[in-house]
Amino acid sequence: FTSMSKEVEAHQVMAFLNELFSLFDDLVEAHGVHKVETAGDCYIVSAGVVAQGPDGFLEVLQSHDPAESAARVMAFAKDMLAAARRVTMPNNGQRTTIRIGVHTGPCTSGLIGSRLPKFSIF
Repeated sequence: FTSMSKEVEAHQVMAFLNELFSLFDDLVEAHGVHKVETAGDCYIVSAGVVAQGPDGFLEVLQSHDPAESAARVMAFAKDMLAAARRVTMPNNGQRTTIRIGVHTGPCTSGLIGSRLPKFSIF
């Protein structure tokens, strides 16, 4: 990503990320994962942490099945790999390849910052 972004115009980088991340966004609901955020070229999701409550707002889950949550993340990750191959790199026209990291274990969530506070999961 870093080398590609140096070779093309900024608007091409934004168009590329929009195309790629829009495909990932489509996968979020299908796999029951939660999109935490995007940071640069990183697309971060969680499973088993939050869910839509009866009032329509997200709420932090008090418990979940770790194996089931991990399975949802892995299925999402596999589909991310396939979706990325459908997008071409703007600098060379080759299929996009991505790296995926999966982390498990305890986490915490909350609002960060006082100006434009942001809900995040760590």
